[in-house]
Amino acid sequence: MPEEKIGMKEVLIVNLTRMGDLVQTTPAITAFKERYPDVRISAAVNSDFAEICSYIPFIDRLIVFDMNEFKSFFCLGSSLIKKFRYMEDFLKEINAVEYDLALNFTHSVPSAVLTSLIKAKEIRGFTIDAEGHSIIRHQWIKYFFIFVTVRGYNPFHLCDMYTKAGGLVPKKKGLLLSIPSDGDILADNLLEEYGIGRSDLLVAFQLGASEDKRRWPVRSFTELAKKLTESHRVKILLIGSPSEAGLGEEFQKISEIKVINLIGRTNLVELSAILKRCRLLVSNDTGPLHIATAVGTKVIGIFLSTAHYRETGPYGEGHLAIEADIACAPCSFQVECKEMLCKTVIKPDSIFELSAMMLNGEMPDSISDNMSHIMKTPVLWKDIQVYRSFFDTDGLVNYRPLIKRRLKKEVFYAHIYRNTWQSVLDNKDIYDIEGISRRIAERLKDWYEVNLSEFFSDIKKDIEAAQRLEELSEVFELTLKVIEKEAAKNSPDVELIKKMWDIVRPIEDEISVAGYIYPQVSPLTTMFIREKAALEGEDITVLSRNARTIYNNLRKHVSVLINIIEGLKTSVGDKTS
Repeated sequence: MPEEKIGMKEVLIVNLTRMGDLVQTTPAITAFKERYPDVRISAAVNSDFAEICSYIPFIDRLIVFDMNEFKSFFCLGSSLIKKFRYMEDFLKEINAVEYDLALNFTHSVPSAVLTSLIKAKEIRGFTIDAEGHSIIRHQWIKYFFIFVTVRGYNPFHLCDMYTKAGGLVPKKKGLLLSIPSDGDILADNLLEEYGIGRSDLLVAFQLGASEDKRRWPVRSFTELAKKLTESHRVKILLIGSPSEAGLGEEFQKISEIKVINLIGRTNLVELSAILKRCRLLVSNDTGPLHIATAVGTKVIGIFLSTAHYRETGPYGEGHLAIEADIACAPCSFQVECKEMLCKTVIKPDSIFELSAMMLNGEMPDSISDNMSHIMKTPVLWKDIQVYRSFFDTDGLVNYRPLIKRRLKKEVFYAHIYRNTWQSVLDNKDIYDIEGISRRIAERLKDWYEVNLSEFFSDIKKDIEAAQRLEELSEVFELTLKVIEKEAAKNSPDVELIKKMWDIVRPIEDEISVAGYIYPQVSPLTTMFIREKAALEGEDITVLSRNARTIYNNLRKHVSVLINIIEGLKTSVGDKTS
C-alpha cells in the first residue's frame, strides 16, 4: 500500500478519458500530496482534454497523449514509420523517470498496452503482462471492473474508487480546480457584454450529455427557466460545448423567456469562472457538473438512462441528485430503451421546488418533514427520488434519500457492502461489528419505510445462500492446503492431487451458480469468478496458494456480511433464526 512506502517521489496517473473523469481524479491526487508533500505527480492525459489539467492543483508534470494517433498506429498505411516514431518519442518522454507507482485510471485496451510499457516499480490498473495477457492489478481496480455488472449493489462513487486504488483517502474533501486570477476578469467581461452585473442572481443550465438518452428534455428546461425567472428574478445562462449548440438553439426557439446562451462561446477558464459566479447549476450527468462542484457552486444533477447518481453524482457536501424511482432505473448498459419513462417522470415543477429551496439556502433532511406544503401536491414526487450528498464517517461521499420510500433489497445490501468491501479490499479487519450494525439499523429506519423484523424474514434465503458460500470457501481452502502440501514434496502423489482438484471443480460451479440464483450475493461471486479467471502462472504450488487467497477473501467477505446482518437483527431485537 502507498501509505507504507517511505519517501515516495514519483507517481504517474494515466487518465485518457473525458474532462469530467479528469476532474474526478483530484481527490486521489490531493491524497498523495497530503501524505507525501514532496512527491511529483505526473499525469498522462488525452490531448482532447489536456487543458483542464492546467487548473488541477498538484499536477507537477503534464504528458499529453494523442489517443487518435495511438489508435491509428494499429492501422496499416503510408505513415506507419511516423506513427512508430510518435510512440517512441512519447514513451521516451513518459519514461524519463522511473515511477514509484503508476495508476491507470483508464479501462481500455490501448491504455493497458501503454501502461505495460511504463517504467514503474508498481503498476495498478488495467495492463498487459509479460506474456501479452490482459491483467488487472489492485483489488479496487478489480472492483471497478465488476461493479458495472452489479450496479444496484454498488455503494461507492467513482472518485472514491480512485482514492482507494491509490490507497489514501484525502483529508480535504471534494473536487478541486484552481481558476487563474484573470479567469474572473474574463468571466466578468463576457457577462457584462450580456448586461449581467455582479449583483445579478445567476442559474446555469447544462442541456447536454454524452448521449441523447441521458439528456433531460429541452422543453423541461424551458419550463423550469420560466418558473425560476418569475419567482426569483434569476438570469439563466446556458452553458455547454460547441457540439451542443443545437440544444441551445432549440431552447431559444421554444422558450418564452430570454436567456443568455453561452453554449460554445466560452473557453474552459471562462466556463469555470462563470460557474463559480452562479448560485446554482442544473445539469445532466456531464463534465460541467463536476467543474461546478469543484469551484464551490451548488448542483442539482439529473440522472437518466444509464447514468447513476451513486457512481458519478455531484461529489461534495450539500448537492442534490435526482433519479427516477422506477423499476428499470438506472438502465443496464446492455439495454436499448424505447420508452425513456425516466425523462417524463422527472417533472419541471419538481426541479423548480428543489431549485427554489437551494436558492433560498435551505437543505432539509426530509422533503416530507420539512416541505409539507409541497407534499399537498404529491404528484411532484411520484416515481422520483431526491438524494442529498454528504461525506460519511468513512471519509467517502454518500447520498441520503430525502423522500421516505420502501426499502429495496439491493439498497439494503448496498449499505452493508459499503462496510464489507472496504474491509476485504483494504485488507482490514472489522472489530466493531456491533457499532456498525447499530449505525446501519438507525440509518435504515431513518431513511426508509421499513419494518426490519419483517424484512429479515424476507431475506432468510439470501442469508442461507451466503452461509453456503462460506462453507464452500472453507472446504475449498482446506482442499487447496492439501494440494499445496503434496505438490511441495520431492515426489508428489499426482493421483491424490487430481482427486483433490476433482473436489474443487464442483465447488467452483456451485459458487458461480449461487450468484445467478441469489442476486444479493452476486457481487461476491462476480469478483470471485473474475479473480479465478485471472490466476497467473503454471507452478501448481503458486497457483494453489493464489487460489486459496481468493477463497479466503470470499470466506472473509461472506463472514463479515453475515455478522453485520446478525448484528442488525440484534440491534432491532429480531429473533429470526
